[in-house]
Amino acid sequence: MEMTPVIATLLGAGFGALMTLLVAVMVQRATLKRERDHKLWERQIAVIEEMMRHERNLAQKRREAMRNPDPELDVFLSLKSVFDEADVSKITANLELYGSPVLKAAHQAAFEAWRDWLVEFTQWQGHNKRTGPGHTEEERAEAVRETTKRWPNVERVSVKADEAYDELVKVMRATAIFEPVVSRVTSAPPGLP
Repeated sequence: MEMTPVIATLLGAGFGALMTLLVAVMVQRATLKRERDHKLWERQIAVIEEMMRHERNLAQKRREAMRNPDPELDVFLSLKSVFDEADVSKITANLELYGSPVLKAAHQAAFEAWRDWLVEFTQWQGHNKRTGPGHTEEERAEAVRETTKRWPNVERVSVKADEAYDELVKVMRATAIFEPVVSRVTSAPPGLP
């Protein structure tokens, strides 16, 4: 069988249609992947915003307690407003779903540092409450020794909590701002790392 101009035209049209279909499928897949990545990034940003608000409020309450270490201050009551304001279970679930391993690790470190501060502060506060009236002279003297001995630990774990919080904010900012910009732009805009 000989190749006639009609057969050549039909073969060329068929090949062209097949190539057009393949290109359309490839473009569609790339578009869907880009949209999916963008939606995932938007969810990560929403989690980071919510987490940032909550962590900042916790850090402020901790700093207030350190600036004015009132033995009568109920730390748990002052923290209640922070926990009432945020849905911690939702933040944690979204962090598990959308957070990067680096973000999860930084959040865990910040939580542990904050928890350590809370334990040390409440222990110091418990001894400090016994330094006032209503206790025997011996109890007050022992409580003064304990509060004096424990306060440097409270300050030390407070500094660690500040450092862990600052590291968490650094990781959240890098995730929210710089990573997506650098990965989506061929050259980073001036001023970005």
